[in-house]
Amino acid sequence: MCAVVLMGCEQQLPVPPNSAKPRTVVYSELIAGSQAEVRVGKSKPVAPGVDNQFDLVENATVQLMDKNGQILETLSYVRDPSNAMSVYKGKLILESAKNYKVQVLVPEMKPVTAMASIPPPFKVELTDTLRTLLNGRPVLRFHFDISPLPGVRQYLVMEALKQSVSLDTFFTYHGVRYHKAEHSDLYDQVKNDPSVTISKDSIFLNDYLRIPCYTQDENADNNQIGGLNENYNSILFTQMGRPLSTNFYINATALISSPAEAIAPVGRVLVYVKSVSKEYYDFLLTYEKVKRNPGLNSLIQAIQLRSNTTGGLGVVGGCYEKVYYLYYDTL
Repeated sequence: MCAVVLMGCEQQLPVPPNSAKPRTVVYSELIAGSQAEVRVGKSKPVAPGVDNQFDLVENATVQLMDKNGQILETLSYVRDPSNAMSVYKGKLILESAKNYKVQVLVPEMKPVTAMASIPPPFKVELTDTLRTLLNGRPVLRFHFDISPLPGVRQYLVMEALKQSVSLDTFFTYHGVRYHKAEHSDLYDQVKNDPSVTISKDSIFLNDYLRIPCYTQDENADNNQIGGLNENYNSILFTQMGRPLSTNFYINATALISSPAEAIAPVGRVLVYVKSVSKEYYDFLLTYEKVKRNPGLNSLIQAIQLRSNTTGGLGVVGGCYEKVYYLYYDTL
């Protein structure tokens, strides 16, 4: 009866005027052994007819610093139409067990800064994998054993992605290897030359599909969010002093491509086990909560995403990761 009453009281209300000023939004995962990549955008006030995409920022100054504020490098803008934010990349290889500071300067906007600590190396062992069913769903199960670091609290994240691949033609002419798509005129001129070597190769694209994942471990922090029978972007654990032995499940429908059913692109599966900074862990944990309760059209109070930026919005996280590559598609 209450449900009927509530439905009878349903009414569409216009979004009230919003005078909020745009703010700089920064997102970055600083990964040990990789180069820094920082994504930058501008927020928008909520209003009728306004989409929820960030405004791109192509004129920012993005600097990577040490923990004392000494500039290590200025990142370069890289045009990436596939990304919803503007991308800035560096050349310096990031180190584990180090603290970094990111500063983003956008004209006519407040400077944005954030500190991130990349965790030290940790030991993880994949003991077995198994195709099975979980609550009636086909899944691929991984069993991980993760060792603790003495006196260090580890914030662990497990997730999976499907990375798209493209098959392209290359040719070698006078000892130089060329990409046919970029040098089609030269290819047409020399393709019949007996000295030219023509080959096909796989190119992995900056295009990813997130694979739903699951846990049945009551010690997972996901158990505090939506329980053990739901799918998540990330499975999250807080580890202190004790070994972690757990099963991690990913949805098996994404393993093999099925273009006719638009299930997954042709590519490879990437399974990640990460040790991340606490601030980044808090962000990922609250993101899982927001997915289940955005607070819109709901009587439940909205959940605010965690942030460690000063002067803007977003998060800069530190990460040490182990990646497992799985190939099921014919490339």
